[in-house]
Amino acid sequence: FTAATSSQKVIRILREYYDAVGAAATECGGTIKDQAGDGVLTLVGAPIPYPDHAQRALKLARRIREAGMEITARWSDQDLTLGVGVGVASGFVTVGVIGAASRLEYTAVGPAVNLASRLCSEAAHGEILIDGRTLELLGEEAQQRHRLVAGEALTLKGFQQPVQSYTLAAA
Repeated sequence: FTAATSSQKVIRILREYYDAVGAAATECGGTIKDQAGDGVLTLVGAPIPYPDHAQRALKLARRIREAGMEITARWSDQDLTLGVGVGVASGFVTVGVIGAASRLEYTAVGPAVNLASRLCSEAAHGEILIDGRTLELLGEEAQQRHRLVAGEALTLKGFQQPVQSYTLAAA
């Protein structure tokens, strides 16, 4: 898309997308950690812990999908089609400031961060993929209420065993 589109147009699209994700993150108690290209890493439960972080993350994923679908529909055309996919993973991560004397950055490190990124990369347009740990944390009632469907076990870079994925059905 970026190769066939003016940089000014790409920046306008990204600004709109980042604004929408930022508003959704604020609403759900998320902290935006990174924005890189069309990817946004949002932490839910760090640095502010929430006992219901899995529910908040699912709500955030839905909001991002809703806003992303609207934005991609508006900016896509016959020649170039944009898409939005979301990945959600839960687990312990280490958060804090890391870097060198010349540059410090707040970061999150751990398998859950990598897994969320990999699930996002695997998600099709309009799809939300979540991991098994998030599913467990949601509980059985929430699983049924949100219509979570078992998907494929995915072979993902950096993970020795296939990872069972679950798809959050469209509303």
